[in-house]
Amino acid sequence: MKVHSTHTYPASPERVLAVMTDPEVLHRKYESLGHRDVRVVDHVVTGGEITVRTKRSVPMSVPGFAKRFLAPMNDVEQIDHWNAPGPDGGRTGTWQVTARGVPVSVGGTLRLAPDGHGATVVEIDGEVRSSVPIVGGRLAAHVGHDVERTMEAEESFNTLVLGRRRSRG
Repeated sequence: MKVHSTHTYPASPERVLAVMTDPEVLHRKYESLGHRDVRVVDHVVTGGEITVRTKRSVPMSVPGFAKRFLAPMNDVEQIDHWNAPGPDGGRTGTWQVTARGVPVSVGGTLRLAPDGHGATVVEIDGEVRSSVPIVGGRLAAHVGHDVERTMEAEESFNTLVLGRRRSRG
């Protein structure tokens, strides 16, 4: 299943990236989404590139057909990598999520660009795949819909944080 999100934030690319990669903000964001045992394992900045690796336990509703493959709480590792900025401050990158013991792969591309009016557009594209025979497509679709709900919740949280930071000056 393909997943996609486009969201415009009322801030510069630098501010948006700072919120999306700040370990303290990430910790608060994932906890606000109901994730547990949130840890920012790595936050590496090298030559303008940024890599953030997080681990957390993520709750999920599990339909009957998926109970052999998913648990109500799944241990997840996420790696987001942002390339160095271009001349306009925009960036591209990749994201990957793995869940221990879950036969699903999730990942894709990231794009962050100024919109020319003082805001920043973030595009996230990805694919959710499962190699499980017979129910793999249904499993990927179920996880994919959960990924989309999570992306929407993250966008709302990021917008709220950017608004608070703007009001502080």
